[in-house]
Amino acid sequence: MTTRTDGDVVPEVHELSAEQGRILFDKTARKLLSISGDEFLARWDRGDYEDEQENMAVTKVAMLIPFAR
Repeated sequence: MTTRTDGDVVPEVHELSAEQGRILFDKTARKLLSISGDEFLARWDRGDYEDEQENMAVTKVAMLIPFAR
């Protein structure tokens, strides 16, 4: 990590390949929701999570959708 002159710490950025992004998405869905990334996407597309806006696990996985598509 880098420390700026004002004392704030700037985290390192790690770029992922498309494949690494898909793996990250799938692992996160499995860890937080106990389902595969593909199953999460199918449920998401059907609207199964519309009433889950307060569910942080769903929100965390949903934020990673761009890595899967």
